Amino acid sequence: MGRNNSISSSFSDYLKNKPFKEVLPWIGGDLQTLRDTFVIDFGKPKKNKKIFFPVNKILSKKFEGDYLLGFLELPENYDTLVGFVIVTHGLGGSTKRFGLRRISRKLANNGFGVLKLNLRGSGSARYLAKGNYCARCSNDVISAINYFKKFINLEFKDTIKMNNLPIYGVGLSLGGTILLNACLDYDEKNGEKLLDGLACVSSPLDLSSCSICIEKPRNYIYQRWLLHRLKNQLWDGYNDEGKIFNNKKLRKKIRSLKGIREFDQKFTAPSWGFNSLEDYYIKASPIFRIQNSIKQLPPMLFIHAKDDPWVPYKDTLNLRKEPIDKFTIFITEKGGHNGFHSINGCWSDEVVKNWFMSI
Repeated sequence: MGRNNSISSSFSDYLKNKPFKEVLPWIGGDLQTLRDTFVIDFGKPKKNKKIFFPVNKILSKKFEGDYLLGFLELPENYDTLVGFVIVTHGLGGSTKRFGLRRISRKLANNGFGVLKLNLRGSGSARYLAKGNYCARCSNDVISAINYFKKFINLEFKDTIKMNNLPIYGVGLSLGGTILLNACLDYDEKNGEKLLDGLACVSSPLDLSSCSICIEKPRNYIYQRWLLHRLKNQLWDGYNDEGKIFNNKKLRKKIRSLKGIREFDQKFTAPSWGFNSLEDYYIKASPIFRIQNSIKQLPPMLFIHAKDDPWVPYKDTLNLRKEPIDKFTIFITEKGGHNGFHSINGCWSDEVVKNWFMSI
């Protein structure tokens, strides 16, 4: 594991005493990655408030009725609020994903108000906005966070004024990339950051190396599974807009997609105004902007496993070479992609919770 000097002593002691260890039968990167897919979540949040976030049309400053959908999960006692956390999902995911719901529940049980945010076109929010999210959908995310800040200032005005509650972010997989890009793109006002802290778990920093990795022959099944989810998002979106039924060419274009890179080339990049696939991957990869825009970032936690079969860990590892005090970086030998399942539950969930409590 790697760590910087900014970690509090209590957090450092916690990690020293509880390093990540795999638990049977989830041995190896693939089983760690797949574990949540095999689990049925019977738990339900006790307090879950639905919030609609108005966002502008893609590549426009106009609002034309598009919304993102979020669910605010609160602790049992409002008086125990210690802060708020915005949690975002990964590629092809939504707020229904078990991993996102699990970490949200843990944070809520420890005094945080947790906003589980569906990105554009995902999950039950599909009908609320045209198009699909991308790795640099910063305008959507910034608009949602600014709206959320106003919302909680009204709903929890007395509690926030008294305790000066922070607002953190957790991004799982591509969700971390999206939040990181939003922080980099945020136009600061009076030195205010978009978030007070950001944790990225298994998040790609270089989209090109990530897409090459997922298209390796050994990842064939993974890619087919992801592509199936992405195709469904496209199909449902165009169907809601009335563009599928009488458009044989579009139906064929969606059905013929063979990989993630082709999906990004034919749909993601052009819909978000990028000139090409390469242009999208370069401009939406945080690794190329972090050093020059470090002042715009809040304290950050990066967690990544060396045996992650989807996202190469070396870009995260290379961040440790930079003397950046606000970065806390942990590279584990095992853990898979957004896995980290141990005998005591999900290790990364616990690390993120403890990190928020320490900063």
